[in-house]
Amino acid sequence: MMKPWYVALVLTAMLTGAALAAEWRTYVNERFGATADIPADYKEGEAPTNDDGRRFTSPEGDATIAVWGSLAVSLEDESFAQYAGRLVSYDKQDGWDISYTAGKRDWYAFSGTKGDQIVFEKIIQACDGQIANHVRLEYPASRKKEFDAIVGHVTKSLRSEKGWQC
Repeated sequence: MMKPWYVALVLTAMLTGAALAAEWRTYVNERFGATADIPADYKEGEAPTNDDGRRFTSPEGDATIAVWGSLAVSLEDESFAQYAGRLVSYDKQDGWDISYTAGKRDWYAFSGTKGDQIVFEKIIQACDGQIANHVRLEYPASRKKEFDAIVGHVTKSLRSEKGWQC
């Protein structure tokens, strides 16, 4: 027979998990169509002058999620994998130790560390390869366990809606 405190604990965990899962908002970039779910309590930053996306900051101020789109180089000049590889090389030049990469024909993801920070970025093709939509999370390594679920949710939610650039 289960103890009453155990039943209460399980029910609380189930309800808390359901509540946390519902506390998301969807950001859509009108220019490139980059779309992803963001935790509802993250503060949205100012729009850049080119309106390519937004950066959101955690309530603690120590983590960010950026969602943006960009014009990708024509597939005649550079493949999507080459484009993604170029982005990884920029992060390596900036001091990030990239330890994970994965991808297919239309998406690419990478992750690594720099000091006590972790980065995870996912890129997807949009608009017949003319646009690349990105989501990038940077957060303290000390909060990795907490961020595993956030990274999973945000990166799985990345998609392309219709933007006026396409």
